Amino acid sequence: MSDLNQLPPDLIEAILSRLPVKSLDRFKSVSKAWYSLISSFIKTHILNLIINNPNPNPTHLILVPYKYSGNIIVPASDYSEYIYSLDIEQLNTQTLPATSTAKCLNFRKEWVEIRGSCNGNVLSNDIHDNLYLVNPTTQESLKVQDSGGESIGKTTYGFGYDSSKDDYKVIKISYKAISNSDLNSTLVHVYSLRNNSWNRLPNFPYRLLEHYNLRPGVGVLLNNNLHWLVGSRHSKLVIAAFSFADEEFHDIELPDPVNNDITEYSQLYVFGGKLYVLVYYWLNHDSFSYVLWVMEEYGVHKSWKKLCKINTDINLNGDEFFAQVSNQDIMLGHCYDHEILVYNMEEKRFTSVIVEGFPEIDAKVYGTYVESLESLEHFYLDNTSFC
Repeated sequence: MSDLNQLPPDLIEAILSRLPVKSLDRFKSVSKAWYSLISSFIKTHILNLIINNPNPNPTHLILVPYKYSGNIIVPASDYSEYIYSLDIEQLNTQTLPATSTAKCLNFRKEWVEIRGSCNGNVLSNDIHDNLYLVNPTTQESLKVQDSGGESIGKTTYGFGYDSSKDDYKVIKISYKAISNSDLNSTLVHVYSLRNNSWNRLPNFPYRLLEHYNLRPGVGVLLNNNLHWLVGSRHSKLVIAAFSFADEEFHDIELPDPVNNDITEYSQLYVFGGKLYVLVYYWLNHDSFSYVLWVMEEYGVHKSWKKLCKINTDINLNGDEFFAQVSNQDIMLGHCYDHEILVYNMEEKRFTSVIVEGFPEIDAKVYGTYVESLESLEHFYLDNTSFC
């Protein structure tokens, strides 16, 4: 420790910045001085990441074991206390045969779904529908205060960081299938971690309706906004963008050829700081198509570009997960029979990547995260409980 004290602070920070987050977490236990030093550095490092790279590429997938109950996917009860992490880089298909290894993350909670991800923390709910903020790297978890039970019908969530107020926020949208003329049967609540409280927004000028055969899914985070596929006042489909700064919604238009083609399995994604929409087409009983569009310049309608069209006889069941592995490789699908399909856009081929270290059961990819030591401790008030 005396040798460390003789090094210039800038050099110490330069050394620490090159270490993986898991090593930093381990070195915090060396001494009180190291704990204080690394904890201080981590906060500065996280703030620099947020400022310089507000939309970092995800590095890991989150997999949850599942089974079918009728036609509905439900968590596998024998493995309900576990979620698994998979390094996205391991899905690179340049080296064949392609294999990857999933790591078990035991949080001693019965997780059901992942509802969002930001700065290394994910929003999840358990079998009792309690919400938690969880850091998969440090295994720190924080229970979110109940919103008061005011909800209707179905619920979708979003989670992100509000840089204007240095606060983490959870968005809860509850809705039910109603007639097209009624816009009032949707409730929107916003949770502030810094204030440990929920507030209800006055209105939601969109339709999250079964009429559109849409599954709104989890809010997609980009540029301090959360995004959902929704129906607008004018009976067309748009992307609803929720701004954390002013807590208001605004429209982002879909590509012109896409609007009439959106189906219930179409989804929004973010990678590399860009917004994507994946449109699913069921052509016939043994022919399927996936068209991937990317918005090259955020908020600029003319910048939508068709990235690729995948025609295949492989039925991916529509409700799939997309993640970009490299400039040419994309992951499409879930973990079926211990395999994940990766599609090379340049060579127009699928490669099956074997996933090891996983129980003898299928897994659903529920989200992504970046490894981080970001702690939510400095945000919460005394009446907020860590688990």
